Amino acid sequence: MTMIPVACAMRAPGLMAIFRTALKSALMLASALTSLSVQAETLEQALVRRFPAGSIASVAVAREALASVDPARREAEQTFAAERARCYDKFFTSSCLSEAKDTRRLVLSSIRKVEVEANAFLRREKAAERDRVIAERQGRAGRPLDGPSIPITGAARDSGTATDQADQPGQPEKP
Repeated sequence: MTMIPVACAMRAPGLMAIFRTALKSALMLASALTSLSVQAETLEQALVRRFPAGSIASVAVAREALASVDPARREAEQTFAAERARCYDKFFTSSCLSEAKDTRRLVLSSIRKVEVEANAFLRREKAAERDRVIAERQGRAGRPLDGPSIPITGAARDSGTATDQADQPGQPEKP
């Protein structure tokens, strides 16, 4: 039975050359696709490379990181959906699905780290701004005012000031 391919190859040497050429081109194409998929950087990899841990130091960078998180997360979900569909064509579907889920979990975890760091920076910045506003208000409250002070409580408020009474002599005092 192994003689049939050899016999065919001996009868049609041109067929064997075509087969070898097709095999070589298929191998080159597979090699090119493999190198292309290795070279193609996912959005998740670009996000992690662009915003390594501890690199978010301004509000603009934090907002940029948060804007980059959603597309990276969508790409991770799309990749997982494609992998899951590919797994259903395999005989060992459950092991393929668990590998795809593990890959998705790792990718989403690295995306989440960038998101958490950006949100933490924005929270710290908001708290610092709130503290600055409170300190400014307290500073203004501690300084004496340039103009005359207006009493807020007590008998002076209820009866009016002496200047008000001098301007309007016929008015009775407020009880």
